[in-house]
Amino acid sequence: MPASASNVVYGTGPVAGGTKDLKLDVYQTGEACTDLRPFVMLIHGGGFEEGSKSMSPWRSIADDLTDLGYTAISIDYRMIGDTPRPSTEFRPLRDDIYRAGLGPLISYNEALQADAIASAIEDTVTAIRWVDANQDALCVDMSRFAVWGDSAGAIMGLHAAYGMDAYNIPVPEPDVVIDYWGRFITNGNLMTSGEPPAFILHGTQDDVVNYNFALDIRNQTNAAGIPYAFYSVTGGKHGFEEIPIDTLRVNGISLRQLTLDFVSDHLEGGSPGYETHLVPK
Repeated sequence: MPASASNVVYGTGPVAGGTKDLKLDVYQTGEACTDLRPFVMLIHGGGFEEGSKSMSPWRSIADDLTDLGYTAISIDYRMIGDTPRPSTEFRPLRDDIYRAGLGPLISYNEALQADAIASAIEDTVTAIRWVDANQDALCVDMSRFAVWGDSAGAIMGLHAAYGMDAYNIPVPEPDVVIDYWGRFITNGNLMTSGEPPAFILHGTQDDVVNYNFALDIRNQTNAAGIPYAFYSVTGGKHGFEEIPIDTLRVNGISLRQLTLDFVSDHLEGGSPGYETHLVPK
C-alpha cells in the first residue's frame, strides 16, 4: 500500500553557499494500489519569498483530493531568500524573465528576482519529473494529472504547463491547470493549440497581480482554442483571505467545489464546465 509521506526529497537546487534539498509531501488515499491513480500537484504561493507546502488551505485541499481517490503532492521550492541559481537548462528562461521589464516585484535586485522566479519554475519541473520517475511506487498515473497553484504557485504551474516548449525543456504535460490569481511572467504568447484546459480565478481589484494578467491568460486561451473556465470575483483582491473559496458561490456551488469538479472532470472523463462568471464578493 503506498503510504503518505512528509518532507520527501525530490531534488536539490543551487543556492548561496551550496545546494538546498527540495522537499514535497505525498498524500495517499490509504487504499491498496490496484490501479494507478490520478494525482494533483499543489503549489503554494507567497511571492517567491514565503509560504510552505503545508500552509492553509493546501492541506485541506489535499484531503479533498484523497477523498476523491487521487494522490496529492504538495511541493516546497527555492525562494528569493535562498539566493537561488537556475541551472544551465533554465538560464534562457531566466534571461527572458529579466528582459521582460517586470520592475521590482519582489526585489529591487532584478537579476536576483529573475533568478528566484526561474529557479522556482525549475523546481516545479523537477518535481513533475520526480513523480514521473517514481510513478509506480507512488501508484500514480502520469496520463491523468493536474497542476494547481495560487499566486506565485500559479505562475510556476502556468509556466511548467505552457511555457517549456519555447525552451525545449522536456516535462510531462498535465491534463488541466488550475490558476488562482496568477500570471505569465515572460512576454509573448505561451499557449498553443492542444495544450491543457485552464481554470482561471482572479479578483477584479487584485492589488498584487493585476486583473489584466488574468484577462491576458483568457485572451491567450481564446487565441489558441484552449478550453477554459474563468471566474472573476467582483471587487476581490489577492489571496485566499480576500477570495474565500469556501463561501463564495456560483449557482450555489462553492469555488472550491467548482475547482474540484473541474479537476475531476478532466482526470476522469467527465463533462467540464467551460464557463465565464462574475462572482459577487
